[in-house]
Amino acid sequence: MGGAALAGESQLSSPEEIPPSGGSHTALSDALRDGPFHQALHQAILAKGLSLARLRAQLDTAGAHIGQSTLSYWQRGLRRPEMPRATEAVLALEQVLDLPVQSLLSLLEPISDGSARQNGAVEEIEQDLRNSGLRLRALHEVVTVNAARSRRSVLNRIVVEALEHGADRYLALHQADERGRVEHSAVHTAEGCRAGRVRKRAPDGSVAFELLFDRKLAVGDTHVFSYSVVDTASGQTGGHVRRFAAPVGNYLLQLRFHRGVLPARCFREVHGPDVEVSELHYGLDGVVSAYFEPVEAERAGITVLWGQASGGC
Repeated sequence: MGGAALAGESQLSSPEEIPPSGGSHTALSDALRDGPFHQALHQAILAKGLSLARLRAQLDTAGAHIGQSTLSYWQRGLRRPEMPRATEAVLALEQVLDLPVQSLLSLLEPISDGSARQNGAVEEIEQDLRNSGLRLRALHEVVTVNAARSRRSVLNRIVVEALEHGADRYLALHQADERGRVEHSAVHTAEGCRAGRVRKRAPDGSVAFELLFDRKLAVGDTHVFSYSVVDTASGQTGGHVRRFAAPVGNYLLQLRFHRGVLPARCFREVHGPDVEVSELHYGLDGVVSAYFEPVEAERAGITVLWGQASGGC
């Protein structure tokens, strides 16, 4: 959804008012527990005492732009949010309506569409994750951690070199963070690519998804593309350690913390035949960085320890 969600939705010609309600909190609790989604949303709006016009205005302030007609359709069960595209919108609804995190999101079906291949064989995905037609030259990841100490999003910028003629896609893997529901993570593509198939990878529940390039590459061509994943984690993150299915030329990882909530210590880690650990320090902007060149280990990243920070990781 990203801030420009559901663009083009028409607005209701006359606002649909929802009178303030001293209605039953039991009805809301029951609806949040048992669903369906539209009933839970309707009860939450009643309990908050907001008209749809005011709800829409508060969502706009929160950065989620949802048409008033869409809100009306959602609460009446005439339409359902399209997942995962609507993940951010549903999370914003939970925030504005003072609902527990993921209480509405959990009532929606996991990601699926006609082009998705769910529950693909682990062996097939493991092989595809090597992206054998490409050499990963460089990877830059920026992980945003919010004031609740939860991983909010992961931005990836990637440089690849084609090893075979016609290479036109990259298979990426996203794993859930603490208490995250990875099936509800929203993928947003940026320059150089668009979203393709999605595959759920057992047994760890991670999600593999294709990024389709905007052109077919010739041997030796380099291609730059980027994408971001918005998470739904609600637990305290332990950092970001990435698994590598094949060697990488260089890897820059940055964790961007909320400046009011900084970890006590941060560590650069490389997991190969031996585990290498060294301490890192963040700057005044709340960003800690780790650089790896080359990456030939199975995993590399940054781990964090939370506590009473006293000026640096």
